[in-house]
Amino acid sequence: MPVHIGLDVDLDPHWLSAQGLPPRHGRELLRLLGALSGAASLREAARVAGLSYRHAWGLLGAGARTLGEPLVDMQRGRGARLTAFGRKLLDADAHVRATLGSHLERLRREVRSMLGEGLSPQRPAIRLRASHDLALPLLARLSAPRVDLQVSFHGADECLAGLARGECDLAGFHVANALPRAAAAAAAVGRWLDPKKHQLVHFVAREQGIIVRPGIRVRGIHDLARPGVRFLNRPTGPHEDVDLAVAAAVADGRADAGFGLRAAAARFSLEFVPLATERYYLAASRRSLRETPFQALLATVRSREFAAAVAGLPGYDIAMAGTRETLTAALAWLQPHQSRRKHA
Repeated sequence: MPVHIGLDVDLDPHWLSAQGLPPRHGRELLRLLGALSGAASLREAARVAGLSYRHAWGLLGAGARTLGEPLVDMQRGRGARLTAFGRKLLDADAHVRATLGSHLERLRREVRSMLGEGLSPQRPAIRLRASHDLALPLLARLSAPRVDLQVSFHGADECLAGLARGECDLAGFHVANALPRAAAAAAAVGRWLDPKKHQLVHFVAREQGIIVRPGIRVRGIHDLARPGVRFLNRPTGPHEDVDLAVAAAVADGRADAGFGLRAAAARFSLEFVPLATERYYLAASRRSLRETPFQALLATVRSREFAAAVAGLPGYDIAMAGTRETLTAALAWLQPHQSRRKHA
């Protein structure tokens, strides 16, 4: 049965708010400190954290005043470095999130489902089978007044197969600009979708890479083979929060590194090594895309509200969100990746 995520529920552990920091500032401060743990300067860390340099300065000052200890040591010629207390603050946040993360995610889904059952049944429903993405709950929440977006999570091939068989109205899947995943995606799209019947809609682009525990020197794939580095494989099969599960395991010390999204790493204040950019598509029949419910959903994808919500996910890009693309054009983009593999 589809999992209803039409209403989003914020159950993040804003534990710094008990110390006097507003929840938003607490989240931003921890994100900035996490970026500083792997950056050469405050300016670089602010950019990685998605903050202005001036706002980053203000956060560090407010955090030090509120908590009673300096968080960063600024030295001429040496850039910005976390103090011992700043590192302990990150460790504490990682422990809180790793301990509560899986419980809060399960509770969030249960509450969303309970609230969804009380929503008006008059809204048109769109059934979406999708591989996991952190922006999907944002889309469902923002489109809820006009569309009941019902999401069930599956592997990409199963999503496309479900659309071809008429078992869902939309299929969500991602394509990486790296081999061999691009070739696999091209094969799945060609196997299940018909260029005359189906069309793609750009949803988001996102950074995929290696999520790394602070202090572990991993700068690329080759470092994962180094003795003593504990690498976590991504769970196989459908998984509603696979990237968050990997990040939680790294944050809790159960692994040193694992593959996942930059946004998941940032949520747990972990380091991140970018490897590829993924395009996330929504596939539907051409006829469905002309219908009113789908037009309402696409209007949400293109809205300022959605752009503002996704801005809180580091590593995400919505420059092409809501843009349609033919299967022929998408396959043409994938073909060069396959060609490079043949000639490598």
